[in-house]
Amino acid sequence: MKKVLIFFILLLILPTITNAQDSLKANLKYINFEINRVPLISGGYFLQDGLALEAGIALAFDGESNSNGLGIKIGLDKYFSQAKLSPLAGGYVRFDINPNAFGATGWKGSRIIFGGQWGLNYMVFSNLALAGTIGGELSLNSPKDDTNSSNLSSFTSGVKIRFFF
Repeated sequence: MKKVLIFFILLLILPTITNAQDSLKANLKYINFEINRVPLISGGYFLQDGLALEAGIALAFDGESNSNGLGIKIGLDKYFSQAKLSPLAGGYVRFDINPNAFGATGWKGSRIIFGGQWGLNYMVFSNLALAGTIGGELSLNSPKDDTNSSNLSSFTSGVKIRFFF
C-alpha cells in the first residue's frame, strides 16, 4: 500500500519539478489527440508566437447503424501567455459526413459546425501538454431524408493530449 501511495505522490510532484517548454514559439509543430464527442486526431503548427493553426480528421465505422462517418476540422488557437500553464481561446469549423456513425445524431447526411472554445494548456514536459476546453457550437444540419435544420449547443467540452516536436 505504501508503494502505491508513494507512486501517486511522485506522479503529482513530477510535473512541477520537470522543465516545461518555456514558450509556444513560431514554427513549432504538434500532434493532438482530442477526446470529445467525436475522437479526433489533428496536427498543429504555430504560425507565430502563441497562434496555432490546427487541422484534423475523425473516422468512425459503426456496424450497428450500417454507417461510416468522416469529420474534418480546421481551427485557430490563441495562447495568452508563454508559461507552463497558459489560457487559450480559439475557433474552428468542422464538416461531418454521417454524424450518426459518431453517435452524435440519429440521421445520415452531413453537417457543418462553427465552434468557439476557451481553455487551459498545461505543459507537463517540454514535449507533452494537456489541455482542457469548454465552448459552444452552431450546427447547420443537412439530413439525407429530412429537412435541413440548425441548432446551437451552448456547452461543449473536450480534453486534448498534445505531443510537440
